[in-house]
Amino acid sequence: MAGRKRSFWIRRIVRTLVTAFGVSLVAFLILHLTPGDPAKIMLGPYASEAAYEAIRERYHLNEPLPLQYLYWISGVFRGDLGDSIRYNRPVLELIKDRIGPTLALMGSALFISITLGIFLGIVAAIKRNTPIDYFATFQAVFWLSIPPFWLGILFLYIFGLQLRWVPIGGMVGFTSLIFPALTIGLRDEAWFARPMRAEMLEVLNQDYIKAVKAKGLKYSSVIVKHALRNALIPMITMIALRLPWVIGGSVVVEVVFSWGGLGSFLVSSVLARDYPVVQAILLLIAMLVVVANLVADLLYSVIDPRIRKES
Repeated sequence: MAGRKRSFWIRRIVRTLVTAFGVSLVAFLILHLTPGDPAKIMLGPYASEAAYEAIRERYHLNEPLPLQYLYWISGVFRGDLGDSIRYNRPVLELIKDRIGPTLALMGSALFISITLGIFLGIVAAIKRNTPIDYFATFQAVFWLSIPPFWLGILFLYIFGLQLRWVPIGGMVGFTSLIFPALTIGLRDEAWFARPMRAEMLEVLNQDYIKAVKAKGLKYSSVIVKHALRNALIPMITMIALRLPWVIGGSVVVEVVFSWGGLGSFLVSSVLARDYPVVQAILLLIAMLVVVANLVADLLYSVIDPRIRKES
C-alpha cells in the first residue's frame, strides 16, 4: 500500500514538473510571439538605436531562442526575474509589493464562494423541491448571468456613490475588500452550489445511507458524519478547476475597484509594454494554478484511497 501511494505521488509530481516546463515556455515566448522586434516593442518606435542595443544586450535578444530561454529560466531559478523597463526596478521587488493584496482578494473570494456554495448545495439537497431549493437554484443562475465587471460597477455605484458605505476605489482598510471579494465570490459560489447539491443527492440515495438511517441515527448525524464527507470529495477537484477562473476574475475586478494587486499591475504593464513584468506575472499565476492542481490531486488521493488504486 505504501509503495502504491508513493508511486501515485511520484507520477503526479512528474506530471506537474512537465506542465511547469510547458508553462514557463509559454511565458517566455509571450514576448517573441508578438510581431516585430522585441526591443522596439518594449521601448517603442522613438527610442535611440543605442537604447535598442542595450535592451538586446540585457535580455540576450541577439542570442538564439533556446539560449535566450536558458538565460531567462536560470535567472528565474536564482530569483532574478529581470528589471522593469517602466520603473527601472527589479521585477521581483514590484511583485512582492503587490502579491499581498492579490492573495487577500483571492483568499477572501474563495472563502465566500466555497463556504456559501457548499452550504447552499447541502441545504438545497436536504430541502429538495421546496422553496429553499428553488431559491438556491435561482440565485445560482442569477449570479452566473452577471458579468463580473458589471457587478463590480453596480456595487460601486450603489454602495460607494449612493450609500457611501465603502470607498469608491483603492485599498482603504477592510471595507474596501468586501465588495471586490463579493464580486468574485458570489459568481463562483454558483459554480459550487449546483454540483454540491447533485453530489449530496446522489450520496443520500446510496444504500449505506439508507442502512444508517434504518439503525435509528439522528438525521443530522447521518448528514454530517456519513453523507457530507463523501459528497465533498469531488468538490476538491471543482475548487482546483475553478482557481484559474478566480485568478482571471481578480484581474478584471482589480481594475474596476482600483485594487493595487497583481491583476491591475498586469494590465498596466501590458499597456505600457513592460514585458519583463508581464512574463513574470504570467509565470507566477500559471505556477499557482499548477501547484494548486497538484495539491488537489494529492488531497484527493488521501481522502479517497480508491483514486490511487484506479491510477
